[in-house]
Amino acid sequence: MTAPPTAAQLIEQGLFHHRQGDFSQAMDRYTQVLRNDPQNPDALYYVAVVACHEGQFQQGIDLARRSLAFRGGQARAHNLIGQALHRMGQVKDALASFDNALVCDPKFADAYGNRANMLSELGLPAEALSSFDRAIEINPNVAADWLNRGATLHGMGRFDEAIASYDRAIALDPDFSVTHLNRAGILNDLGRWQDALADFDRAIALAPKIAEAHFGRALALQGLARLDEALASADRALELKPESVPAHKCRAGILQALGRAEEAKANLAKAAEIEANTSSALPRDPSSPAASTG
Repeated sequence: MTAPPTAAQLIEQGLFHHRQGDFSQAMDRYTQVLRNDPQNPDALYYVAVVACHEGQFQQGIDLARRSLAFRGGQARAHNLIGQALHRMGQVKDALASFDNALVCDPKFADAYGNRANMLSELGLPAEALSSFDRAIEINPNVAADWLNRGATLHGMGRFDEAIASYDRAIALDPDFSVTHLNRAGILNDLGRWQDALADFDRAIALAPKIAEAHFGRALALQGLARLDEALASADRALELKPESVPAHKCRAGILQALGRAEEAKANLAKAAEIEANTSSALPRDPSSPAASTG
């Protein structure tokens, strides 16, 4: 008689299916383990991973915490909890979880990268940059860390360093549109229109429906005095994102440069209308005098 598979064998089978994207078969193996051993920390962790993948973030957090209860010190579980908390909008709690992961494993590059992203969202770019640098020191081959490091440097006005980070991200993953888009944005800021145009074109080839890429392309073409092409790109940006104030203003500027001032007024009016509607939709600060109930 063939012996039943061990827990380790079932988990290995589950991981095989998991990597193939067959989450149903993976869950079947993990739950078989838990039927025999409800306290198995590995099975609990992998079920938590599947739950998070399916958008069940609170369930994933609860399962990961159960896994930690039966085997403390799992950096991976704290990292997963942090990712789930972030998806739930709890940035400060997510940061604490990534810190916990790094207490368990000070060389966990993924946790440093995640921690850096939280610090960026909390408006702490210098601290974020330090964490990105640590992640890259441990593992220099993660394109997302170079991309996000570049975005942080861009926000700090350190353009040359940001471009160098984007260059490295593109070398690692040349087919990620956002990196080309971000690098193009800096090149536009620097007035390097031709270089920017090449990056916008690449971003659009990879992801044709990103309105920001068409808008940025319009700016680059305007900088190159290729106004008819610029107008076509601005039109495409507005097809994809009709409420884009920058795109309306960009289109107005191009029309003015073409001597079509009356048409430009329509775009400026639309931009003002969108801005007014956006402003009126914002919640009033309860501490402001106008909101005071006395």
